[in-house]
Amino acid sequence: MLNIPIRVSALVLIVLAALLTNPTFSTHGNNLEAYALKASDLHTQKVNIVAQVQARADNRADRLRRFLSFAGSPMAVEAGNLVKIADRYDLDWTFLPAIAGVESTYGRFVPAGSHNAFGWHNGNFYFNSWTAASEYVAKGIREKWGYLGETTPWKIGPYYAENPNWAARVQLNMTVIRNFK
Repeated sequence: MLNIPIRVSALVLIVLAALLTNPTFSTHGNNLEAYALKASDLHTQKVNIVAQVQARADNRADRLRRFLSFAGSPMAVEAGNLVKIADRYDLDWTFLPAIAGVESTYGRFVPAGSHNAFGWHNGNFYFNSWTAASEYVAKGIREKWGYLGETTPWKIGPYYAENPNWAARVQLNMTVIRNFK
């Protein structure tokens, strides 16, 4: 996922390109006159474009930290890393925490010292930290099921878990996390 300044810059460039290449765009009163303009005349045309962009602060890490703290999760201190990892692997920022919610009640019930909040390999996999576990699982999800397109609980559910309700439960957790104030 691209960061906000790059996304805004890309959007501005796309808008500018569309405005400059659209044959109906004209500084004249009659749009039909734009068709009569020769390509050599276009460089003499001046186009003023005013765009107002209003950016919002990315508060996902704070929101996730508050939610995980509320849930009594030991993963709360790693919330910022969870968001960064989700962005790196092009996953929804609520996806991994939602899986952890289903698999281990947000990391509260895991084998001692495993940090395996995701039930990876049926919970028989040990990691050094919550961040290491999140990185490994996100990478594994992307490598195993990235060919399915956008990664959603519904697409990977049949492969990730035997329980047919898994996807619905993960989706519900994603909604709860996203809407937590």
